Amino acid sequence: MRLSQDQIDTIRTRIHEVMGAGSRIWLFGSRVDDARRGGDVDLYVQPSRPVALEQELLCRGALADALDLGVDLVIARPGEERPIERIARQTGTPL
Repeated sequence: MRLSQDQIDTIRTRIHEVMGAGSRIWLFGSRVDDARRGGDVDLYVQPSRPVALEQELLCRGALADALDLGVDLVIARPGEERPIERIARQTGTPL
């Protein structure tokens, strides 16, 4: 995994502040592969409470600023499972 412990802690803190302390987070995409270089931070989150679109956008922006990296944030929606969610859980690493 190509994130430092400080970056992981920042991700957990910001997401838990916005989406609840019980939220589950996965890192997926190129940052999971130690052999690759560069790339943005792809995160899949199962929030522990409902999250408005505005909160999602603010959280993504805050993460991008704090990490100084691009961030893609995929948020689970109750009763809906998109293919990207299955891919994130199957290939990703829980944070």
